[in-house]
Formats: sequence, C-alpha cells, structure tokens
Amino acid sequence: MQRQIELLSDEEIRFQDEQIIVTNRRIIGNLDSSSTGKFTGTSLSEVGAPNKFNGGRHGRKGLGLRLMIGGLALIMVEVYLQTQFGLNAQVEAAVFLIGALASVIGLYLLLNSLFRPAPNTTIIFPFLEGDDIIVSYPEWDNPDGEELVRRFARAKRGIGR
Repeated sequence: MQRQIELLSDEEIRFQDEQIIVTNRRIIGNLDSSSTGKFTGTSLSEVGAPNKFNGGRHGRKGLGLRLMIGGLALIMVEVYLQTQFGLNAQVEAAVFLIGALASVIGLYLLLNSLFRPAPNTTIIFPFLEGDDIIVSYPEWDNPDGEELVRRFARAKRGIGR
C-alpha cells in the first residue's frame, strides 16, 4: 500500500514504499512507535547518514529435523537390538550416546530456527533530535534497501534524477 501524502511546493518523491518516503526535501516515516502507524516527515538536513545492518540468520529446520528423527531412530534400533540379541555394554552405550547426541543437536537446531529472527536488512536513519526512523526489509542486502540508501543520498546531496 502506497501512502498518500501532501507534497510541499517544488517537492518530488524520490523513493516510496510501505515504510518510508524520501522526497527531494523531506524524509517521511513512522517517527513514533510502530504501533501507531502515524507517518510524519522531517527535513533532510536534520537526518544523518543512514546505517545499514544485515541481521538474523537462515534457519536449519530441515537439518535439525533430520538429525532429531535419525537420532531417535538410532535409539529405537539400539533398544530393539538390545532386547532381541543382547549387545555388548560398550557398543550399546556408544550407539545410545550417538543417537541421543544427534537428537539433542537436532532439537537445538530446530528450536533455534523457530525462535531466531529471519535474515533481514535494517536501515536506521538517525535524527539530530528525536527518534530514529528504522526500516527493515526481508533477506540480507535487500535491493529495495540498497535503492533506498542510494536515493536518500542523492536527495540529500540535492541531485535530482
């Protein structure tokens, strides 16, 4: 959804998406808490150079699930073989330990993937006074984030294209 804003005289939009608008004179974004949804603008001269960060991690759900299932299967096979054929105590302990370790590592990777933030590109526009505008895009080095930084720098220098 594109925000409709009232432009000042001789003002042109340089970049616009759902989160932020950059014109040749102002940057307009959610300066309050993100829950309010209120967009306000400020002059480009009051905004410092943006800082771009890549955060989050790619999940390893598939690997974690395979390790956990494989470890549990190994433990079940070990229990079956022990009850049917009676294994050597050292072999039994080693197989159980490998299965348990694989299961625990798999569970760790699975839970870590579920609770860790997904890869994202976060751009922070610092203000001389007041709150910062924080814009986040999915995936690392998101092209929309790169374009936002380029267009902001161009608008800040006063170069119109």
